[in-house]
Amino acid sequence: MMAINSTENLLSRIEELENRLAESEQLIDAIKAGEVDAFAFRTNNKSEIFTLQSGDYAYRVLVENFSEGALNLSEDGLIVYSNNYFHKLLALPYEKVIGHSVFKFIHSSSTGTFSELFKKGLAAGQSKGEINLSAGEKIIPVYISLTSLHPNLPTVGMIVTDLTEKKRNENELQEKNRFIETIIESSQELIAVYGHDCTLISVNKATEKFLGETREKLIGKKLTEIYPGTKGTKPENDLLRALKGEFIQNEAYLSKVNGRYIQNYLNPLKDENGNIYAALTIAHDVTDIKQAEATIKKANKQLEEKNIELERSNTELASFTYVASHDLQEPLRKIQTFSNMLLEKEFEKFSDYARSIFGRMEIAAKRMQTLIDDLLTYSRTNTSDRKFKRVKLNTIIEEVKEDLKEEIKEKDAFVESDVSCEINILEFQFRQLLHNLINNSLKFARPGQAPHIKITSEIVERSRYENDNRFTEQNYFHLIITDNGIGFESIYNEKIFELFQRLHDRQEYNGTGIGLAIVKRIVENHNGIITAHGEVNIGTKFDIFIPLSVVEGPL
Repeated sequence: MMAINSTENLLSRIEELENRLAESEQLIDAIKAGEVDAFAFRTNNKSEIFTLQSGDYAYRVLVENFSEGALNLSEDGLIVYSNNYFHKLLALPYEKVIGHSVFKFIHSSSTGTFSELFKKGLAAGQSKGEINLSAGEKIIPVYISLTSLHPNLPTVGMIVTDLTEKKRNENELQEKNRFIETIIESSQELIAVYGHDCTLISVNKATEKFLGETREKLIGKKLTEIYPGTKGTKPENDLLRALKGEFIQNEAYLSKVNGRYIQNYLNPLKDENGNIYAALTIAHDVTDIKQAEATIKKANKQLEEKNIELERSNTELASFTYVASHDLQEPLRKIQTFSNMLLEKEFEKFSDYARSIFGRMEIAAKRMQTLIDDLLTYSRTNTSDRKFKRVKLNTIIEEVKEDLKEEIKEKDAFVESDVSCEINILEFQFRQLLHNLINNSLKFARPGQAPHIKITSEIVERSRYENDNRFTEQNYFHLIITDNGIGFESIYNEKIFELFQRLHDRQEYNGTGIGLAIVKRIVENHNGIITAHGEVNIGTKFDIFIPLSVVEGPL
């Protein structure tokens, strides 16, 4: 019984070996026919691939050196062949790729897409599309082409093209296009693009706003439809010239659309081969510029008229100066001379009433003389030669104090100065300025209070007075003169600089009301600013600001 079983086992084993031999012979025949170039064996749950050299060796060498990935996939997606490019693309060694499922290297975002392409490749013979591969943390965009190798082989060939550089360039281009589009859309210029038949291709928001239409309604219309009445006119002819290659710049014209002034620029657009495919038009709304030009023209005309008027006034002022210097002063001097002669020789014969009349006449004559002198001084501050000179300001202050020595002594005044700088000024005029201001402080001293006049200086920046548009220079020389006199109400801060402006009765305080007007004129001759601030029974403060560029003078 045991012998029979042994015989049957041997026969069974012989049959199995004969079958294997037949399969081996078939495989050898397939190899000889060039139908097989690789074997995939799976032992111990591990795939192993064996490749063969055949008559297609040259072809295999070519595939190995492709600048694209080349794969051969089994029907279940097993990689039975991979060229060098593919595993290098994944940054993996060859053995980590061959024999593994291709799905292992497909990014999760593309699993569905790849499955559909793979099925289509098996069923229809070919499929193409873009997917993402996964290489560790890296995502690689690729373009794949799958081709079924049936009926010769039960596999699918797959060519893989790396799109990383292409995608990067596309992203950069899109970013640039978005940037350009943002500029165009945010531009206030009217920008439009027209095709060869003068049909609108593109517009920006400014053009939509200008025409009062959306781009959806505008695009596709011809120039003559958008701007009725332009058929055969300059705008249409200019566009046609631009479409032929000319660059055109037009003079501003009044638009019939909304009555605003427009200036056009037309530029032909060319493709990479130099062929013109459209024309770019940029329309600049210059209405504000035109209006500004008209305003400036009007202002210039008014300025010209003012200059003529000023010249006439200067001529009249020169005539006045001459009259005041000669014709007015001469009879005044005679009145004073004859009055003095009469008083000296006939004084004893006069009654008390006559003596009073002659005294009042003498005071009036002196006041008239003072007024004429002040008016002459005022006129000279405008007409005298303006020769700037570098001088020590403290020296001028001491000279003025010497001139007013008697008044200072009489009032028991104290003039304090802390100004040691050397500045570039109109010396004669600045001496007059300081004389008038110090004399003003002495004149308007508080009864029973010794005058205290303080003069200081500093350099200030414009930022300190940023809310005052009178300050246009960066730095200023600031001269401060304060006193403890009777002061004045703040409502007169500006008025006191007006010509003939008096805040007090002549009997109480003598003067002509010209002194501070002269001061202001002198400050203006130095391109400066002067302000006054008074407080009743506290005192007065004068602030003089002269641009540092003036007081420093030429280096």
